[in-house]
Amino acid sequence: MEDLLRNDFTAHYDLPVCLKPNLVIQTNEPYFEVEDTTTGEITLHTIIGGGMARFSNPNSLVITIVNYDKFVTSLPNNFQRGKGRCDIIVCDDERNLVLGEIKDSPNIKQHRKVAKRQLYESLATLLAVPQFLVLSNNKIVKRCCYFNKQTNSPAILTVTTAFNRLSTIFQDGFRMSHPAVEGHDFEFWEYLGGHTLRLT
Repeated sequence: MEDLLRNDFTAHYDLPVCLKPNLVIQTNEPYFEVEDTTTGEITLHTIIGGGMARFSNPNSLVITIVNYDKFVTSLPNNFQRGKGRCDIIVCDDERNLVLGEIKDSPNIKQHRKVAKRQLYESLATLLAVPQFLVLSNNKIVKRCCYFNKQTNSPAILTVTTAFNRLSTIFQDGFRMSHPAVEGHDFEFWEYLGGHTLRLT
């Protein structure tokens, strides 16, 4: 994935090769969380509550986490200007490909709207790269995900979120409608509070 972005992506868009260090983290931990820090770095945590996006990896797959936002911001201004970009790309060598937008805000509704746009624009930008399209076509589970460490029920539900019970009742997040994303054979999912994305 790192070579794909540094070389194939930049060649496709006729950009200089990205030399920014520390774009990728790998782990095979059975449980991990990802945090998007205020400095734009992505940090990995293996304790519950340490990060902003939660992942279960019960088969201990080797998971690659790419700081896509950092990658795009390292490119020339005329390319990145006005281009929506998500925070991370998460994938393994077998089944999973996930684009993620990470927040820690009580303003879930507003950030959901922004996240949907950023995820779709990131997906469209990436799928235009032939090598990424090949990678995508070889995956079974393909998701664009909005992660928010805060918790609240989406408008489609009428259940209460008292005592943070939402993530207990619906542990695996919510699949929600996003026709533009679905048009590219991806699903749109929302993970709030303690929701955990299961990578299997």
